[in-house]
Amino acid sequence: MVFNRSPWMRRLLLMTVIAPLVLPWGEVLTRVLFPQNVDPRMDIYRFDPDVGYTYVPNARSYEKGKEYNALYQINSLGLRDREYGAKERGVFRVLLLGDSFCVGHGLPIEDSLPRQMQRSLQEIADSDGNPVRVEVINGAVAGYSPYNYWKAYRRWGPFFKPDVVFVGLSPDDYDCSNENLIVGQHPGGGQELSIKRLRKWLSWNSEFYILLRNFFYYSDLMERITLRESPGGVENDTELELYMVSHRENVGKVWAKAFSYVQKLRKETEADGVMLIMTKIPLKMEIDSEQYRQVLASKGLKNDQIDLDQQTREIAAFSQKEDIPFLDPCPALRKRNTEVRCYFVLDGHWNAEGIRTAANSLAREWKDLKLPPWSPLGGLNPFINVIE
Repeated sequence: MVFNRSPWMRRLLLMTVIAPLVLPWGEVLTRVLFPQNVDPRMDIYRFDPDVGYTYVPNARSYEKGKEYNALYQINSLGLRDREYGAKERGVFRVLLLGDSFCVGHGLPIEDSLPRQMQRSLQEIADSDGNPVRVEVINGAVAGYSPYNYWKAYRRWGPFFKPDVVFVGLSPDDYDCSNENLIVGQHPGGGQELSIKRLRKWLSWNSEFYILLRNFFYYSDLMERITLRESPGGVENDTELELYMVSHRENVGKVWAKAFSYVQKLRKETEADGVMLIMTKIPLKMEIDSEQYRQVLASKGLKNDQIDLDQQTREIAAFSQKEDIPFLDPCPALRKRNTEVRCYFVLDGHWNAEGIRTAANSLAREWKDLKLPPWSPLGGLNPFINVIE
């Protein structure tokens, strides 16, 4: 028989027989002993010819996980925010652009970064006797990159007429591959391979799959598979490699592309008389020492091989070169995280306490740098005076 002559066929047959028995038990044991957050499934995205994609106007959905069940109520403009009209007299308006950290992943809109930034800035203004009324508009969308930030300003700037555009740049924002999104293509859609559709379905429904996915990622197996399938692509860069003391050359290349879109954004905001401000959104590994130790152990790395502040310095240096005010919430988050957890346990995003801590820190830095509304718009960038 053919099976007697083909050992691999016998193994394949054995796996076919065993898998239906093992996988259900793997799922049950994972949910009981090693609970994981499955990827949220929210079919509330649609193609947008200006930005690439946005949320569906007036959509309503829930982002569910082990640690959260957050309502996403989308306004008529396709943003996770309330409705806005023309800017009123005495209003200082900020358009916040970013990804899932900024949009409020896993949290009610009241706990999102735009809402907490608005609260913190308003409290400082009130305590100073500044009569301005602060509005921070949530222009962030999960999955956005600097390419989308640039496009989003083009899309929303003329409508909202912001005084400041505030960009939350995360180290995992370097991938601008969605710049090639074609007309009519849904983000993550197109002609997907069957294996990709299966992986997506599993990521939505199977905690056992998430457990295995995380294991493979941290064991370097997934990276080796990716390297074989897509040599030379952006996919070769993992988040950890961004922090390697001797990281690969193409990390710098993809960051150069990301920064090029921020440069475009800066030129357009400057031409419109709008100030651009940037902040660094730190990943969990940068703030949570236990998470950092786990990553080092899983990769077999030593402390001297990783520089957690490397990306902060790169973003800050770019900001200084481009005369963009740069705010850094990392010190405040690290201090607060030793007292109260600032990130979800099973998720890499900020929890409500993390966002409150970041918002308070950013608002204080904003005031200390005498950025608008504590100084007139236009003229020399206040950041230059500080660094000199």
